[in-house]
Amino acid sequence: MPGNLNFNALIYLWVLLTIIPIPSNAQPFEPAAGRVESFTRPAAPADAGLPPLKPRRASISPPHSISIGAIPKEKKSAETNAEPHPGTPRKIGFGRDVPQLGSITDTASQLKWQNTAQGGKIAAISINSPQATGIRLGILVRRLPVAAIFRFYSQEAGATYEISGKEIMEGIQRNVDAGDHSDAARTYWSPHIEGEEITLEIELPAGISPDTLEIAIPSVSHFFLNTFLTAPGEKIPKIGQAASCEIDVSCHNEWSPESKATAKIIFVDSGSSFLCSGTLLNDAASSGTPYFLSANHCIANQTVASTLQTFWFYRSTACNSGSLNSESQMRTGGATLLYGNQATDTSFMQLGNLPPAGAVHAGWSAITPELNAYVVGIHHPQGDLQKISFGRFQSFQDCTATNPDTETYQCAFANKANGKFLDIAYTSGITEGGSSGAGLFEMVGNAHYLVGQLRGGNPSCFGGGTDEYGRFDIAYNDALYQWLNAGPTFLLSVSKLSNGTGAVISSPVGINCGTKCNAPFSQGANVTLTATPASGSVFSGWGGACSGTNATCSVAMNSPKNVTAAFVTGSAAGTVIEYYNPDLDHYFITAGSGEQAFVDSGAVGRWQRTGTTFMSGGNVPVCRFYGSMSPGPNSHFYTASDDECAQLKQLQATTPATQKRWNFESLDFLTMVPINGACPANTVPIYRAYNNGFSKGIDSNHRITGDQSAIQEVVARGWINENVVMCAPQ
Repeated sequence: MPGNLNFNALIYLWVLLTIIPIPSNAQPFEPAAGRVESFTRPAAPADAGLPPLKPRRASISPPHSISIGAIPKEKKSAETNAEPHPGTPRKIGFGRDVPQLGSITDTASQLKWQNTAQGGKIAAISINSPQATGIRLGILVRRLPVAAIFRFYSQEAGATYEISGKEIMEGIQRNVDAGDHSDAARTYWSPHIEGEEITLEIELPAGISPDTLEIAIPSVSHFFLNTFLTAPGEKIPKIGQAASCEIDVSCHNEWSPESKATAKIIFVDSGSSFLCSGTLLNDAASSGTPYFLSANHCIANQTVASTLQTFWFYRSTACNSGSLNSESQMRTGGATLLYGNQATDTSFMQLGNLPPAGAVHAGWSAITPELNAYVVGIHHPQGDLQKISFGRFQSFQDCTATNPDTETYQCAFANKANGKFLDIAYTSGITEGGSSGAGLFEMVGNAHYLVGQLRGGNPSCFGGGTDEYGRFDIAYNDALYQWLNAGPTFLLSVSKLSNGTGAVISSPVGINCGTKCNAPFSQGANVTLTATPASGSVFSGWGGACSGTNATCSVAMNSPKNVTAAFVTGSAAGTVIEYYNPDLDHYFITAGSGEQAFVDSGAVGRWQRTGTTFMSGGNVPVCRFYGSMSPGPNSHFYTASDDECAQLKQLQATTPATQKRWNFESLDFLTMVPINGACPANTVPIYRAYNNGFSKGIDSNHRITGDQSAIQEVVARGWINENVVMCAPQ
């Protein structure tokens, strides 16, 4: 394969020009073409990425307690005694419904809000799942203020994990951007709390009403296997279920760097919790970016990746001590799935939070290993303290799935050209459930390079059986070179807004949103984004690091950047309904059928339909703004004017939230703009009147309607006629 040899030679020349620190206790080793050495992440100020561990609020009353009842014996037996299939992640928990909190209304009724000393609100709820060894809450989020603070802890003891509303919403947005619009994508899974009880505490700062919180807790993940220790240093005879022939990694100090690059991971898929292993990878520039490799049969999509928790330095204090290292740490924050491929069982991610200081970014090799090469696997069998397995690479394999439901597969002998897996026979140690996704390292001289990740197999302590590892070199040449062989990179993320559809692609290639809405680009790169609306939709403008309504924009990648692209549906967007609230003397309009039904329900006050409507449709999106409950204005404002919309957005950016301002909400519906006060043929004029609230010292409000007599009525009451502002289809 001459093309690959030439490409690897280029990698070699580039890597040699990069200065990579060598640990003082290691022998210098010159990397061959296509290999990158390991890199230790040094300590950083405040150690970014550390999950906040906060004391719970002492002033809060005991939370309302809910029990979801005992598990039926048949269910417990079926879950705990199920034999795992080879090549599947180790199941450690299953989903349970929480009927008392199944809807937003149910959950709101159980949250008993109290005032805080700072003028905010706080509420807590305790959920008990009997016989659980640990719990993760599945919180379905419909609306959540980014300033909210969620705390998770046990009433018994242990750490309190604090997660911001901003982090929760960012995780949900990643799922939606990846194309998942299901309830699973909108479900945030809490950090794992040991024991059969978990408390959720929610704090809202001053000025944020509990009415802005729309969540439900319809399910929990009930852990039945205890693979965690709350007290580092406490000796427990059998932490997990690892086999007796497993080898303690602490007995092999020469593999300490790779041990510090390996993490135990847990994640949630359809309510069930699973264990796997994974490896932190270096890039050629030793940038410290937290790239993480595991198996695709563990982390197959972005929604599952967002539930990821990593456990670092989860190993013994000394050789065969059976005690947990006191340096063991956990990280929340999920991950962004950058690349996934079933063909090589590869899942390549960027962690949402940095690993702890002292973690090592493992070296890797894009050179296919030679037959009979000595190899080592480092992993967490059954979630136990970290183990090490020694073996040799004995053949290439071609593996195909035999049953998608059980994720079983079969392999056949292959050659270097068509075998996507490496078949490994162990000389000491084995792998088990929970080892899936673990890195396989080739020993080249005194250096160690990752060459694959574990798919699975059938080894046993009694001898015989082998494991298959997905080939890293194939995944690297397919896609991973984009991230691992670049200089310093920054992540560009694209989010799509509003109710329309369309695609955003980048030049250079990387983003196709669509399906892939984020990608790293080299420092200093100029990335051109192009928005293309789908049939029936209109591209209406950029936000974030881009601005304007042109179909293209350019982003200079000198830092991580976020861009929003707004698409709205075309002329068949629906009917705009007008409402009136006699308690506020305010008018309100909306084109969304879901919002109309919500307003009609009375859930947001005494809003009544006026009977006046007009059609949505045209080529201009209407900007919708809202003030606030406090300091106000407690009202909505709509404009089809680009200039007016841009000015209000600029005022929002420069006006503190403690002062009255308009806050951009969405592009609500489509319309057409009048020309010199007149509307085009086949359209009707839409008028706007203003209550002059600013001058009167009351909340500003506007009436927008196609009924001129309705405008005259409010003008007679002192409102200001702003004349024709939109043109609606007849």
